[in-house]
Amino acid sequence: MTFRGSFSCDACQGAMQMTLDEAIQPQHQGCGYIQWQKESLRLLETDLGGEILQRLQQISAYREQFACHLCGACCRLASQDADYATLLQRAAAGDDFARQFTSVFLPYPSREAARQKAPDLVATVLAETVEEPEGTEQVFFYHCPYVGEDNRCTVYGTEKRPAICQSYPETPLVFIQPKCAWQPWKQETHPQTLMAHALLQVSEQLRKRLQSALSL
Repeated sequence: MTFRGSFSCDACQGAMQMTLDEAIQPQHQGCGYIQWQKESLRLLETDLGGEILQRLQQISAYREQFACHLCGACCRLASQDADYATLLQRAAAGDDFARQFTSVFLPYPSREAARQKAPDLVATVLAETVEEPEGTEQVFFYHCPYVGEDNRCTVYGTEKRPAICQSYPETPLVFIQPKCAWQPWKQETHPQTLMAHALLQVSEQLRKRLQSALSL
């Protein structure tokens, strides 16, 4: 909006007081602010978009300074905010994460079964996520059947191992256990990652609206 001060239109009285929503609407033929829309679109597609993607690439590259120490926790106890039936529905509706997750992870038959497998982790997850109203469950626990006794993935390097496992912990999981080798990286970069993705979403919305306004 500050950048818009570099442009003018004699026919648009008080245009500088327009909100951003009004400014990215289609303008009248010959309007001086159409050039501002074009320049804004260019900035979103090149400068700003490039800066955000570069920052995300830096965050991803920084992850390589950490290495898995084969505790097996992420395979033996993964938590989600949805039960298995809901995840299958999301997968069928086109949710790529849900599709990948359900391609390998299976639900524990009950929360008690999860507790028997990893009591400390279950307690930590429930303490650090949401508060559940009495008698309800809002966190659900899963396990991967492909983890070996040595905590190594038995389908490593095959097509059965989905991208969400390859890119872990860059996944929208509810919780990463405190002793995970990547936990320091996650804690350090998570706020920056959230901000970068939020900016990408906002810039993409603005880009589409500017393209639409300029095409009319």
